[in-house]
Amino acid sequence: MAGAAGCSALSGGGDGSLRLAFQAPAETVDINTWYAATGVAPAEFDRSPSVDVFEGVDLAAQSVLSGNADVARGSVTAAANLVDSGQDFRFISVPIRSTDYVLVTSEGIDSLEAIVEEDAVIGMSAPNGLDAVQTIALLSERGLIDSADELNFQRVGYSSARRSALLEGSIDVSPQHYAQWLAMREEDSSLNNLARFGNVLDSWIQETYMAPAGVIEENRDALVEFVASQLLANRRLTGDYERYASLIEEHVEGGGPSEEIQRETYDFLTDISVWPPDGGLGREEVDYMLDLSARVGLTDERIPTDDVMDRSILEDALALLEDR
Repeated sequence: MAGAAGCSALSGGGDGSLRLAFQAPAETVDINTWYAATGVAPAEFDRSPSVDVFEGVDLAAQSVLSGNADVARGSVTAAANLVDSGQDFRFISVPIRSTDYVLVTSEGIDSLEAIVEEDAVIGMSAPNGLDAVQTIALLSERGLIDSADELNFQRVGYSSARRSALLEGSIDVSPQHYAQWLAMREEDSSLNNLARFGNVLDSWIQETYMAPAGVIEENRDALVEFVASQLLANRRLTGDYERYASLIEEHVEGGGPSEEIQRETYDFLTDISVWPPDGGLGREEVDYMLDLSARVGLTDERIPTDDVMDRSILEDALALLEDR
């Protein structure tokens, strides 16, 4: 497992495999992506993708744009922001469909209104990352802000870094993975959980695989097989807690949370169907995310869905798995 930003976690096998850029180290919710890359792809398709880890989706996307990676994993809203700036990204599948994030705050911030009224410091991974966008969307939909400029964001890093910052008091608010919230509550019972984003934001897509159009054309076979690997990983993880626990121990820093938290998290993730067995790239959900991107100011105009959604890779991957 890699922990340092930009350091290769896995070496490519010289087999035409993809170079993947992930926006954070392994967490309990995205273990399916690591399983696809390290377990399923080599075993089922004789491909061994390389994985680089970055502190934020913007840095992962820049690695693709600079030619150092082929595919980035990160939020749809971040990709929309890049497309709006002239980059030619396409969404090819959805590894994580629903959102497991909750909004955790320090003791003095006990309501959504207090976040704005107290000018609370909100930790984020990147200005266009899904953690920041979820917070903006939530407060906007509740009528508490008209613009993201009204919020006091501070770039901290990925969710485990934000967890440490919140516990030590250098920030007041942070979107956190559900498992992290359970662990944080054990360390500090004064922390508040003000919202489960998945209960508020409809049709949410937490993450997408994105690649430039040219990369898709040049690497079609590898992309199809990797997306097929992801679909198999999603299907195998659902209903197999023991596999999930083994992967958490292998990839998550420190071996993951306690058994109790891990089991509760797995039940929560499978209950909200976070790992889509069919790739999750539906028009309704992409429409929602692009509408949201425009509404919170990440794009100047609403990006046409067909400009960024390429279902051809996913459809070929589904066809490849028909007999499996």
